[in-house]
Amino acid sequence: MKLTAIDAIDVLMHLEKLDLNLLVAIEALMRRRSVTAAAEELNLTQSAMSGALKRARQHFDDDLFFYDGQSMVSTAFGRVLEQQIPDVVTQLRALARMRATSNLATLNRCFTIIASDYISAVFLSALSKHLEKIAPHVSLSVMPYTREAIRQFKSGVVDFLIGPDFSIEEGYNAEPLLDDHFKCVLWKENEALKTGFAAEDFFASSMIVTNFFLQNGKSHFERWLEGQTENVRVAASLPSFVVLPSYIAGTQNVATIHERLVAHMSWSDELVFVDPPVDIPVLREYLVTNKKHPFDKDAQLLAKEMHQLAEQL
Repeated sequence: MKLTAIDAIDVLMHLEKLDLNLLVAIEALMRRRSVTAAAEELNLTQSAMSGALKRARQHFDDDLFFYDGQSMVSTAFGRVLEQQIPDVVTQLRALARMRATSNLATLNRCFTIIASDYISAVFLSALSKHLEKIAPHVSLSVMPYTREAIRQFKSGVVDFLIGPDFSIEEGYNAEPLLDDHFKCVLWKENEALKTGFAAEDFFASSMIVTNFFLQNGKSHFERWLEGQTENVRVAASLPSFVVLPSYIAGTQNVATIHERLVAHMSWSDELVFVDPPVDIPVLREYLVTNKKHPFDKDAQLLAKEMHQLAEQL
């Protein structure tokens, strides 16, 4: 049924009364469940966030949230809005990024990227140096894999995610970025080196491994290793690739790292880097974008530069 002229005007007036920034504030509150945390994310004072919540409550004629002990819980109507607002805010962010033309050379913007310390060391460091030459006013903000970072990526706050295939959820565009092989790191006095580092030595060694912030935060290598044997001895489990070799010197421990990281770890003459005595599947890292990417010309240009740079590494 078509609206009458009076009804149509009423709808337009009602929309104009809604400050769209309130939707951004509510979406942050839905994710963070804290006025303080949401205010910090949006670079607002706590009183400004409280004021935004108050205005949203007045507009929707509902409390939206209430406190159950220390937890911020959505009302019944708030749960209805939770099904709508995140997608609306993602679309608004995409709309805000739309430009008729775009040029990285003159762009002044900070791009946010979720990545491991491995990608930060071997790829994003090279990207930052490249951008200094071609886009001097573009900066990068790198975030670790955390639940909150992933939520922000889904909502369109974070621009990119770089990760292996098991870190990618359905519904997002993922394009191969770079491949990498592996090296084993041993102390130069490791007993296994004296007889030839064989597969049985590898599996019998105490391992230095990674485990990150998310549920089942094992990396590509640890996931493969888990499928090879149930008797892996772990000497230390760390939330970082870069520090693995620091746990090797003076021990019989073994770490397995990405081959591209070796150049970043040649600082110690106590370490030896050797080919694994077993076949470890190649790691493929993907550049992942969210729903706003098709509307974000600046991000598209940066993604093109990222792919071109990865081909040169």
